[in-house]
Amino acid sequence: MKIQCNRAALHEAIQLASSIVPARTPKQILQCACLRAEEEGQVFEVLATDGDITLNYRVSQVQIEAQGSVVLPADRLAAILHESLDETLTLELKDSTCEVLGKGSRFHIYGFPPEDFPVVDIVEQDSPLLIQAAVLRRMIRMSTFAAAKEHSRYAINGVLWEQRGKKLRMVATDGRRMAQIDGNLAGSPGEQSCTAIVPAKAMLIAERILTDADEKVRISISENQIVLATARGRISANLVQGRFPKYSDVIPSGCDKMAQLDTEMVRSGVRRAALLTNEHSKGVLLAFSPGELCLTSSTPETGDAEVKIEARYEGAELKIGFNPQYILEALRVIEEPEVVLEFIDEAKPGLLRAGKDFLYVLMPVTV
Repeated sequence: MKIQCNRAALHEAIQLASSIVPARTPKQILQCACLRAEEEGQVFEVLATDGDITLNYRVSQVQIEAQGSVVLPADRLAAILHESLDETLTLELKDSTCEVLGKGSRFHIYGFPPEDFPVVDIVEQDSPLLIQAAVLRRMIRMSTFAAAKEHSRYAINGVLWEQRGKKLRMVATDGRRMAQIDGNLAGSPGEQSCTAIVPAKAMLIAERILTDADEKVRISISENQIVLATARGRISANLVQGRFPKYSDVIPSGCDKMAQLDTEMVRSGVRRAALLTNEHSKGVLLAFSPGELCLTSSTPETGDAEVKIEARYEGAELKIGFNPQYILEALRVIEEPEVVLEFIDEAKPGLLRAGKDFLYVLMPVTV
């Protein structure tokens, strides 16, 4: 194999591969990326897998002089590409060693036999679901942040996908908060429906290949696997097994207290009030009264904070505490200029809405 390639384009692909490969594994080859070049059509692909998630990414701006494959440690190649100042690099395979040649630099990386690399088999359905890349990217961003991180209830480490006709819903929870986002599909074969729990890691990697906002992304969901495909790349992932919580049961109903708030203003207010919280005193108290929201926090070792912002509030006066980080994580992904907060009382979950398609349920804390 011998190719000349744009360094930035290859670096992007290897960074994607590096986000998949496991940091620790008894199978050293899983920490590698497979680079595959075909002269016919000038196709150059980067492949990576951790056994559960697989990436097949096509790299542009490549001139292939001799086809072939090479398997290299992803972190080593990524480091070389990151530090290089060259616009174009040459990669040439000699026996089992890959030479990376730049202007004034030369690296020899010892590789692995391509035949030892795990078989990468990404199969798309004949009639996949279609969704606009911009819609899918927004849905990923507004759901994955709320998924659990290495929770013992394995199902909530993923994001629930519910497809009904041309409607798609994603739900994520870690047991203390829940995010729900709805979106429209661009195409669906018939009135079919399906439900799947997709690993959050796979969704975050997929988000990085959704660079063309208007592109139609192909989604294939089978009994135990999902495939997301664009013109540049395909990602497959094993679905999370288990029973996702009945999320509709935790959405509060009958809220008789409501506040409309400027998104940036409340984001700033929560961030400032949280400055004097610590590991032992994480809560921020939200006190609602007509025309005003007062945010306060207090820690015995540090001091206290009080921040007041405007609010259009309806209902009886209310004081309720929340973990500020959970509020901020939701506000960071919301693009709408206003948010609506709804409550029943200080002991029940609060409900945050943005637009017509996003809601966020948050459990209160004692402050």
